[in-house]
Amino acid sequence: MASVFARKAALRKEMLRTLRQIPEEALATQSAAVARVLAGQEWYTSAKTVGCYLSMARGELRTHDIVADLLDKGKVVYTPYLPPSAATGEDNLMHMYRLYSSEDHAGCPTDKWGILDPGTKRYDVEGDREDAMDPAAPGLDVILVPGVAFDANCNRLGRGKAFYDRFLATYTAQRKRPLLMALALEPQLVDDVPVTPNDFTLDGVVSPGGVVWRDGKSKA
Repeated sequence: MASVFARKAALRKEMLRTLRQIPEEALATQSAAVARVLAGQEWYTSAKTVGCYLSMARGELRTHDIVADLLDKGKVVYTPYLPPSAATGEDNLMHMYRLYSSEDHAGCPTDKWGILDPGTKRYDVEGDREDAMDPAAPGLDVILVPGVAFDANCNRLGRGKAFYDRFLATYTAQRKRPLLMALALEPQLVDDVPVTPNDFTLDGVVSPGGVVWRDGKSKA
């Protein structure tokens, strides 16, 4: 197991260096290409409830236009939220809070990493955000997942904090498992991602070149 973690750390370091070096123009072009691929996928267009990360300013596939499109189409959208205590290791459970409207999206400030931060309060009207874990919340149909690297078997390498793995373990213990689809830039597709038994396997990976499915066919 120690060798797996060492391989993960080495690949993560290499990939993060590669991602930081991607030119802005290439980042924008590939992000737009992924958005076009998504628009042609039935599992995406038919989903009523979608979880999607809010991207960093650099080194990550941009999701601003994807989130804006989902909201414009009337989808129920949830985005990841980490409480301030996560920075100190006191509360490592990621939440998925609802983003309600284009106005709500536009009102979100950015944090120190350049990521939009919706927080726990709405920006379009006064009120709290709905937690996807709330029993009254609709089930998530799809989660668009970030990561550092992915392989053809739909294994995922994250940033090493296991936020998504813990959230998915908690969520799927109570609710139906959503379709788990990664969004990837071209350099993030690698030959092999080392994994442990606690790592969630994705259903598919969406890149500028199209969709790769874990078993070669759609789960939708």
